[in-house]
This record gives sequence, C-alpha cells and structure tokens, in this order.
Amino acid sequence: MPKVIRGLRGSCLVIPCSYYYSSNPPKNPHRVVWYQWVSLGYPLVYDPLHPKYVIEKFRGKTDLFGSSSWDCSLLIKNLEQVHHGQLLYAWIDPENVSWRTYKFYDVTSAILVDASPQQPSIKIYGGVRTGDTITVVCSTLHTCPYSKPNITLNNIEGSDETDNEHIEDGLWKITLTRTCFTIAENATIECSVTYYGGITVTAMKRINAQSPSNEEADVPIPVKTDWLYILVPSLVCILACILAGVIHKIRHRRTPGDMQGSEQKVEASLVREKVTLRIGGP
Repeated sequence: MPKVIRGLRGSCLVIPCSYYYSSNPPKNPHRVVWYQWVSLGYPLVYDPLHPKYVIEKFRGKTDLFGSSSWDCSLLIKNLEQVHHGQLLYAWIDPENVSWRTYKFYDVTSAILVDASPQQPSIKIYGGVRTGDTITVVCSTLHTCPYSKPNITLNNIEGSDETDNEHIEDGLWKITLTRTCFTIAENATIECSVTYYGGITVTAMKRINAQSPSNEEADVPIPVKTDWLYILVPSLVCILACILAGVIHKIRHRRTPGDMQGSEQKVEASLVREKVTLRIGGP
C-alpha cells in the first residue's frame, strides 16, 4: 500500500493492496474489510457483510478491485473533497483476532484529493517538412485503473497505439501514440483527456513544418570571394618588390671595394704627414 495516494475529485481512485501469509494465516483469509483510521473506534469504509454500517462519506462508493485472491485493493468510485486527508487501512478477517494477529492499522494510506487534473503532455517527433512521417505522443498520469482515462488527438489523422503502464504503487501512465504524415505547414494539435466522471482537460501544441518548395529560400547565400583571387597575388607581388629593394640597398650601402679605397686614402695621408715632418724637421 502506498503511504500517500492522489486522486481527482469527481473521478475514481484505486488504493492498491495485497497480502500474503507465510505463517499463522487467519481462519477466513479472503475476508477483507476497510476502515478509517481514528484514535478511538473502527469506522467502516468497506464491508460487504455490513454495508449499512459504512460511514456516510464512503457508503455506496467503495468496493474491492482486483482479480487475485490475495488482492485487497480498494476502489472509491466517486472521490469527493470530504475524502481529502483520510487515513484508510485494510483488515483481513477482523472477526478472528488473537494475540498473534497482525496489526493492520499500522499500515495506512492517506488520500489527497486534487480539485482539477493536470494538463496532458504532448511530444512531437519528426515532421520537419510536409510529407514527412510525424509521431505525436500524448500521455497523462492517473490513479484509477478501474476506468482509465480516454485520450483523443484532434487535427491530425493516423494510426493509433494506446498503452496503460503501471509506474508505481497506485500510479499509472496512459499514452496515446499516433503516427501519420505532415500535410500542413502550420497546424495545432489538440490532446484531450476525459477522466471517469466526465472531467475533461485539453492541451495544445503547434506544428511548424516546411514545404519542400520553399527549401531554396532557406539556403544561405554564399559570400562572394572573387576579389580575393585578385588582391592576394597583388599583395604578394608588392611585398616581394619591397623586400628585394631593401635587400639591394643593404648590400650596396658599403661594398668591399669602397672599404679598400678608404684604406688607401688613409695610408696616403699618413705618408704625406711623415714627409712633411721630415722636411720641416730639425
């Protein structure tokens, strides 16, 4: 049994329950009674042998759900706000109690009542272009396998597949999957879920497909690069000329011949000075 279970007001609710005895089974193991947990007393919630003693808020609204002989799941057919916060527990064969009897009231399940349902989830796969295969998946959670919600998809036609999956204690997920072809560029898909009791909620999602005839308009225009084929060679040529001129200027700034001529001029000057000194000497 789940410690807490949620249900939709005006709809149905199933509290899952199962039991098994490895030793000391009760005298009547198939006698199942449900009670409301209170500090004093044992208010009846479900008792097929004493239906008139069931408390008013549950009278005529409860039954057992399940096909197994060890199943004690409770069905509440018309969940109301007065059921919010109620703690319930099941007792197996309550007429035969002994010191070895299991204390069933130690295991309770709290009911939380939601005033309105959550919107279903819509997921879309494919359908990028008109004519493509598209898969639409609509799903919702519920807590009433007794009468699972009815899911419908509008504004799109195709083949359907429905699955009702048990997620965890008391929680189920029902999914409608529809596969078809995208026939319109813009369409709004509606997913409607109708719960037991007639409560309906609808979610919508828009498809934005692209027509194959418009694909060329979306092709990016390439950037023209013809000018690069003219500019790059020109720049290379200019840089080569500049570099050649610099190298030529450096090489001819002072040649070995110029250096030799300078040395000869210096030697001639020194000879003249020596001759002058000798002539004008003492």
